Order: sequence, then C-alpha cells, then structure tokens
Amino acid sequence: MGGRSRRTIVAVAIAGCLALALGGQAVADSLVPGATGEETGRAVGQATLSYASGLRRYAGDLLWARMEPLLHNYYDDVVLEDQLYVLSTVALVEWFDPELIEPYYVGAWILAENDVVDEGIALARRGVEANPGSGLLRMNLAQLLMLHGNDLPGAVEMAESALEEGIWWTDRMEQHNAYPILGAIFRAGGREDLDAFVQAELEWLDREYADELEDVEHDHDHDGHPDH
Repeated sequence: MGGRSRRTIVAVAIAGCLALALGGQAVADSLVPGATGEETGRAVGQATLSYASGLRRYAGDLLWARMEPLLHNYYDDVVLEDQLYVLSTVALVEWFDPELIEPYYVGAWILAENDVVDEGIALARRGVEANPGSGLLRMNLAQLLMLHGNDLPGAVEMAESALEEGIWWTDRMEQHNAYPILGAIFRAGGREDLDAFVQAELEWLDREYADELEDVEHDHDHDGHPDH
C-alpha cells in the first residue's frame, strides 16, 4: 500500500472517530435529566474544537515530515537562501501547528538571507511567542537580531533569556550547538560574565555527555584552538 493511500485511510479513520465521538457526546447528554439542547450544543462544540485542533496539528506535522527529508537530502546542495519553495509550507505548518519548532527556524533564515529581514524577524518572534520555552527559538531570534536586525542590545537580551530556568532543548546536541552562538552574542555585546557562564556550561556538557557529543568540535569560543 502506498504512502498516500495510508494517509487517506488514516484521515478517513480520524474523521470517522470524530463523528462517532460527537454523536456519542450528544446521546450521552440526552440521557442526563434536565439537560437542554443548548448544553448539548455547547458540549459538542467544545468537543469539535478539541478534535479539530488535533486534526490541524496532525496535518501540520504531516506536511513538515514530508518537507524535511527534501531539505536534508534531495536539496542538500542548495544553499538555504535559495530554498524559497519552502516558505509556502512554512506558512501552512505555522497555521496548522504553531508549536512545531523547525519551520520558524528555517523560514526566518530563508527570509532574512533574501533581504526580507523584517518578515524574517517577525516569524522568529512568533515562534518564540508560540513556544516560549524553546531555547532554540530564543537563540534563533537573538542571532537574527544581531546579524540582520542591527539590534545588538535586543540580541543580548534575547540570548540571556535562553539561559533562564524552564528553557528546554530538544536534546543535548541542540543545546551544545546553540551555546557557542549565545557566547558569540554575549562577547559582541560586552557581556563577558554571560559568555563565561556559557563556556562553563559547554565544558560541563562535554564531560557529562561525551558519548552523545563525540563528533562535535570543542573550539567553543572560536579562537581557532580546542578548549580542551
């Protein structure tokens, strides 16, 4: 069975479950003494919103899952700024599932590298607003503000917020890749204290997660010499 056929079956199955769930909700409400049509309508409306939200997220995830292999394989030799065909998918995925991280990151840089800087930074900000705990998106916005937005103070402020309690990273590799960028922003902004903190964190990551980070470089301050 082809991938398209499987997706069609899944979509039909979800729609069927939705219909059954909504119908069951209405029947259950009708058995409650004193229940009114208004109450049933409100309950069904709430259930519809919940299921519709789930379907939207599923659609967004499916769209990006289809696009991501093209970015990393088929179009691997195409520089990011030339991958304008991705932007329409980014816009759709943002609407379907605003909590999906990667489209904000990719789309913002494509826009900025094509001199559509304000829109790129706006997309990066929406990513942070929709996913305030994502360290990657805070780092992304900070880097864009420094390199394309001519806003070093704003970049330093956003980079510092990526170190706050409650910030999360997809994995240690993502965190390890992001911290040198944060360090560069802090050094550019004259915040040696924050850069020192980041360097210490990188050394801790190198010690504690050596197996996961075996193939990454250890020149964290980019001075041309390994730090350890």
